Amino acid sequence: HLRLEEAERAVARAEAASRAKSEFLSRMSHELRTPLNAMIGFAQLLALDKEAPLAPRQHDWAQQIQRAGWHLLELINETLDLARIEAGTLRLTRTAVDLAALAGSCRELLAAAAAQRGLQFVEELAADLPPALADETRLRQVLTNLLSNAVKYNREGGSVTLRAHADADGSRLRLEVADSGIGMTETQLAGLFQPYNRLGREAGGVEGIGIGLVISRHLTELMGGELTVRSRAGAGTTFTLTLPTAGPGSAADAPDPTPTAGPGARYRQRRVLYVEDNETNAEIMRGLLLQRPQIRLEVATLGLDALQAARRQRPDLILLDMQLPDISGLELLRHFKNDDDVAGIPVIVVSADATAARMQQALTLGALHYVTKPLELNRFLMVIDEVLEGLETQWTS
Repeated sequence: HLRLEEAERAVARAEAASRAKSEFLSRMSHELRTPLNAMIGFAQLLALDKEAPLAPRQHDWAQQIQRAGWHLLELINETLDLARIEAGTLRLTRTAVDLAALAGSCRELLAAAAAQRGLQFVEELAADLPPALADETRLRQVLTNLLSNAVKYNREGGSVTLRAHADADGSRLRLEVADSGIGMTETQLAGLFQPYNRLGREAGGVEGIGIGLVISRHLTELMGGELTVRSRAGAGTTFTLTLPTAGPGSAADAPDPTPTAGPGARYRQRRVLYVEDNETNAEIMRGLLLQRPQIRLEVATLGLDALQAARRQRPDLILLDMQLPDISGLELLRHFKNDDDVAGIPVIVVSADATAARMQQALTLGALHYVTKPLELNRFLMVIDEVLEGLETQWTS
């Protein structure tokens, strides 16, 4: 009995330590996203500024800053994902996923990097490919990681081949990503799925911290699938991703159309209230909305001041940060939605808190969208345009 109790206490301590690590990394993720938003945001504003356009060389420098910032964000997200997986707190939602469409979007994402190295993309997808039963966001993450590795560890002028077919009985899908690169030795293969193991390639100039494949295997297993690899030194590498197919009752919802907006969005004068106590973030928003002269932006740094401003000004849209000096963003959102004068005003949360639980809380309380920092400014502007153009339709109908 004593041994059993001690074993149970040891398990409890290990689980508590894992949860504490996950919570710490979540907080660190939030703290790192705020300065990243400034770095990436101002670099984007420099590149977008039409009144004082950069010289071509300066424009390239601004793009380099952006790329470095987005890469750092990717590393932060990978570390956070691994902590969530180890703590057992990562939640997935499986639906029917169109593999051909997903593969196409992943390929487009890496097209520029492949072209830079003279690589040829080859697709061999079965014509009657059934949908996969998977979490679409996480499957995209896995496939992007596999394709990215196939590009990074390939030889100049080589090829990346993507194959997909269903098993004979139609119950499983097999997706292969093959490259013509340097391959791996048996020793390297043995350490491939160990966290932070770069397989001796640390000095090779390829970015990464050695956890992408570890996360990909865990995510695949959480989706009821399997990720395997075969490779030979000098003869390339092939990863095989096996997933269950979706049954007739698990059809995926149609994807939301991507919002599009031209340089002159079609809506009249609008007032936007931005609730944000960080002056740097507020300045980025001011700079972005210079592209929309019909928008008048007001900034409130305190939650209670924002509530009074919303009642007084009746803005057309509220942008809400989650971390405020006086009250939490969730509490303020609750006030907005319980106040008859402002309950109908759409609210977009703009936050450095990227945890799924916080997103779900905000959406449940009535937020229209939840956008995480750092902001991809053009895409965020499309979201604003979509909301305000929707109000214009209501106003004219």
